[in-house]
Amino acid sequence: MKALLLSKRFGSLTRKIVSGSQFATIGALGLIVNQVLLWLLLDVVHFGHLLLGAAIATQGSTAFNFIGTESWVFGARRSGGAIGVIRRFVVYDAVNSSALLIRLPLLQVLTAGFRMNYLIANLITLILLTVVRFLIADSVIWSKPTLPRRAS
Repeated sequence: MKALLLSKRFGSLTRKIVSGSQFATIGALGLIVNQVLLWLLLDVVHFGHLLLGAAIATQGSTAFNFIGTESWVFGARRSGGAIGVIRRFVVYDAVNSSALLIRLPLLQVLTAGFRMNYLIANLITLILLTVVRFLIADSVIWSKPTLPRRAS
């Protein structure tokens, strides 16, 4: 019995490590997407507003990250058909958009207060919130569906 429980715990830990690694891979690619979008907005298009540009870049990288996370990281946990995908995207986007409440003021402090390059400051703020987003994604957005109890 102990061996079975230990095996279950080890399997669960292994799944967390694998999904965490996959989430980090998608996140790293999303960081690149976010940085490129922000650079395009500010240096190519000359958008002119760092914080609004960061918010727009976040929406683009959020869509990219959701597609990768939905299909590769938590593909086995998908449920609910199209409505489930929409629900998960809305929650995922809400989490990432809510993170802007922390990221944007921090970005402002790093760029204006510390005179840091905006791309380096953006990268720092994104990395700081990655672990928090994984924990929310793993435990809330793509949590395992509960099975109905069988009548005895």
